[in-house]
Amino acid sequence: MTNAGFSVPTSSQFDFRATVHSHGWLMLPPYRWDEEGGTLSYLLQTSGGEVQRLQMSEACGGVRVDLPDCANLNPALLAELAAAVTRMLSIEWDLSLFYQAMRAHEGYAWLETERRGRILVCPSLWEDLVKVLLTTNCSWSQTINMTGQLCQLGAPHTADADWRAFPTAQTIAALPIDELSEAVRAGYRTAWLHELAGRIADGDVNLDSWQALDSDALYKAVKSLKGFGDYAAGTVARMLGHFDRIAIDTACHAMFAERHNRGVKGSADDIKGHYAQFGQWQGLVMWMDIMRHNSS
Repeated sequence: MTNAGFSVPTSSQFDFRATVHSHGWLMLPPYRWDEEGGTLSYLLQTSGGEVQRLQMSEACGGVRVDLPDCANLNPALLAELAAAVTRMLSIEWDLSLFYQAMRAHEGYAWLETERRGRILVCPSLWEDLVKVLLTTNCSWSQTINMTGQLCQLGAPHTADADWRAFPTAQTIAALPIDELSEAVRAGYRTAWLHELAGRIADGDVNLDSWQALDSDALYKAVKSLKGFGDYAAGTVARMLGHFDRIAIDTACHAMFAERHNRGVKGSADDIKGHYAQFGQWQGLVMWMDIMRHNSS
């Protein structure tokens, strides 16, 4: 088989490694990150049902995407895969206004210098919603375990049966809830996951239409889902490029105490008050602070 591949062009603001390391999602399947080789792999089930292994790496002026299992990259498949990569790496985000705004705030020059600000997400909003749900009221290790178990319900890679694509909403909706509970071991989240999958599969929730919603409408739409509160809605909004709210969790509290409050845990109001100075960018600034704190 002859490997296929293509490149996705990026702006001068884009930094591949900075984007990959912008979110803990890189630790969750079906992502696989090779730090030494600088390659981010993802196993994608396409709209046609086939499973494609995408290997993304930095290239001059863009991102190189190699397809080790693909011999025939037709125009329709190319368009679908390029769109998936573009979404995963937030390539279409224009951060010019963000960098301009941050020049007025002392201590944040690194954002522009290091070309920070993009966030690694999933190819679909469905997958992002599920992974956010699996971060609620639990440790990060639990999130990793639950996501790994959930991915075992997806379509397998032909050469690696343990590597599976993220299951579709239709796959999850078709499972009896007791079987889903046994497979994923997500506790009370199982019912919310099953209901979300069912509503998407039935067409009651149209995630494609959410892409065009403004910040307020998107926030309300996410909060209308069972199991999705302020933290989850703020997190999802941020991943869709809406930064006018912040999502407060334990990671946020830990970062704020050390970086901005002399080691003392602040209240949610303290955190909101601090980040209010960044206006429409507050959610992104807070997230970049968290990721910098976690990497230090």
